[in-house]
Amino acid sequence: MKPLQSRRDFIKKSSALLAGASLAGRLAPQKDKHNIALQLFSVRDEMKKDPAGTLKQLAAMGYRQVEPAAYLSPDVYQNRKIYGYTSKELRKMMDDLGMAVPASHVVFRTTDWKADANDVSEEWKAVMEDANILGQKYIISPWFAFDKTKLEECRKGFAVYNKVGEVCAKSGLRFGFHNHHQEFEQKFNGEYLYDIMLKELDLKYVCQQLDICNMSIADVDPMRWLKMFPKHFELLHVKDRDKAKPESTLLGDGALNMKGILAFARKNTAVKYWVIEQESYGDKTPMECVKINLNRLKDDFGFA
Repeated sequence: MKPLQSRRDFIKKSSALLAGASLAGRLAPQKDKHNIALQLFSVRDEMKKDPAGTLKQLAAMGYRQVEPAAYLSPDVYQNRKIYGYTSKELRKMMDDLGMAVPASHVVFRTTDWKADANDVSEEWKAVMEDANILGQKYIISPWFAFDKTKLEECRKGFAVYNKVGEVCAKSGLRFGFHNHHQEFEQKFNGEYLYDIMLKELDLKYVCQQLDICNMSIADVDPMRWLKMFPKHFELLHVKDRDKAKPESTLLGDGALNMKGILAFARKNTAVKYWVIEQESYGDKTPMECVKINLNRLKDDFGFA
């Protein structure tokens, strides 16, 4: 549980500090017909030590798109730098590598909505500005910062998300949410919190990035949601769950029916981007794992 737990705790602590910049690009210098991306949390230590070198290695592996995690680098919150780079610098780097960033993770804090002004905070405006500099399509909040134990507070959050999504849309961006396992453990009157969320969020302004490994930690079947809400999911975290532990593993080695899930999602849902992620690595290095996962997604799961 530690890898997922530690990331979740980090997101919660960081959400109070976010003043950030978004980390993504709408560029596609080298076309990838399946829109496969890598969540850079998978190589978080490498990105911290040598972001330019790590991105170069990922490009050499065949990755054409990546999804950064904005909350990982403290300088994002303080001076709008992303892994040490401004949005303009990062865009040039991505262009030079023939890479793009269709989405990034930036936690939307409760303080990022200014009810008196009916607008987002100055920090979130900076997020959108940097997103547009980078050519980003999506801004994904990887944490629901409202009190998930109280339905009325959740509903306030859903209403805010709808307004935020509308603001983002006016800037040419799509706002979305990335789940963890709590949304599938918390229920109100026997109904999953995530079901209530999807029913009350306005799909015109808020989409979903489904993390199938995170939700399976709550012992639920991803297929249920893919079948019930096929139009809500525009991005999917392609992440397998270890058979013995509540953590991620190499694609195809875990407990999830990856072939069935991916085949159904490709044919029946609105998913446009397939984002590989692995947070635990066994006896391999993170770079070895992301290379194996890309090859398996292409060779074993029909994304060649």
